[in-house]
Amino acid sequence: MFGILNIISGDNSLLNLFNLRINDYPILQLRLSRTMVALFTGGLISLSGLFLQLIFRNNLVDPGLVGLTSGTSFFKNLLAIFLPAFLGSKVVYGLVGALILVVILIWLKNKEISPTRFVLFGVCLTILFISLNQVLSYFTHVQINLFSGFNLISPSVTYLMIILGVVIVTELILFEKYIPYYSFNDQKIIELGIDVKKTNLSILLIISLAISAIVGIVGEFFFIGIVIPNIIKVINGTNVKHYFIDTFMLGANLMLISDFIGRNLFYPVEIPAGLICSLICAPVLFYIVLRGSHGSKEY
Repeated sequence: MFGILNIISGDNSLLNLFNLRINDYPILQLRLSRTMVALFTGGLISLSGLFLQLIFRNNLVDPGLVGLTSGTSFFKNLLAIFLPAFLGSKVVYGLVGALILVVILIWLKNKEISPTRFVLFGVCLTILFISLNQVLSYFTHVQINLFSGFNLISPSVTYLMIILGVVIVTELILFEKYIPYYSFNDQKIIELGIDVKKTNLSILLIISLAISAIVGIVGEFFFIGIVIPNIIKVINGTNVKHYFIDTFMLGANLMLISDFIGRNLFYPVEIPAGLICSLICAPVLFYIVLRGSHGSKEY
């Protein structure tokens, strides 16, 4: 429903939504492209956040808060300076950064540091790579926006996002059956006959591809990967059967709503969907942190 609204709504104001005419096919095509990319972006970031929280046993883990997205963005921009570009090159370059950050996160997990220190370390990584990105922008004279939107999405890039999105979601579905086991500690999971290290590594590799695809095609997004899984956990409680599909759908819908608001609220000025999404998620994140601070060891 939100996807259809995003496609057929006009670009002049929230008060005059449905002004699409037959001769507006190019506009319709562009809106369809950004809607499909927004759908997969929101869904994949939310799923990445869900699996990261399960693997690291920390409800405050998010791809944007542990340095994963900012590190991916930095290596994408750095390698683009020295290597020739091709379709999907930014995804490939970003994947290098994502894999490096995954190695760092695995090292942190093996150190068995507290959840609070883990998040603080991740925030330090995020700030470091954001700063390095700004240094690159000064040297290359290319403006690097912190919040991303879908206004520059083209139909050709959309095909790449759809293909990668379908592949990544299909691969993650194979690991959906392991979600209930993450309520136990690693030793208990091993006793149940599951190679937890191999499973975690496989999931993290898929998440690396997801983040590199999103950052390479669209850009960075913050908070959605932490807020959406926590909302789903509150709604479903211990019933983990629908965690996967609910997380994907709620994340996709939030990103579609953010894009719709950003495109129409102050037309012709377009506010990046990433900024709108962060403004929506920030108050929810405040509540999650405050709720977890009252005697909850989970935070």
